[in-house]
Amino acid sequence: MDAGSNRFARLLPIGAAAPALAAVAVSAAIVVMAVMSDAPPFWRGGSLTLSEAAALHDQGELVRLIASGHDPNAVYALRADVLAVRALTPLESAVGARRPEMIELLLRHGAEVDSGAWRRLHCFAMATGDADVVQMLDRFRPAGSDASCEGIIGPF
Repeated sequence: MDAGSNRFARLLPIGAAAPALAAVAVSAAIVVMAVMSDAPPFWRGGSLTLSEAAALHDQGELVRLIASGHDPNAVYALRADVLAVRALTPLESAVGARRPEMIELLLRHGAEVDSGAWRRLHCFAMATGDADVVQMLDRFRPAGSDASCEGIIGPF
């Protein structure tokens, strides 16, 4: 074996281990930054509201809040940087954040939509341009609901 091959053979294990070592270094940096830095603004001040849980896709928190008595049809405050408004219903938050799975979860856990509420949510979903959200709402469309968005103003 010549000197060039021998050198290559010694560097091969180091090169193979480099991605794993880089991943460990990045993970350690994330942990250090999390411990030493401030939390994002919307996490300060306690637990999420039902509308925040819907917007942030926190299914466990959403179900826990409903099970503990929070009304899935009420309007809840939203902290800055969650959505562009200060208060919405959980369904409005889920539509605005483009979360079809949260819409389904809310509707299966007590959120109610009559024809007027469905029309408003449907028009809001159409304005977001998210076909999955529109399809999810269409699955829960009350009989006889008008799908026209004429005269409907969304929350944003």
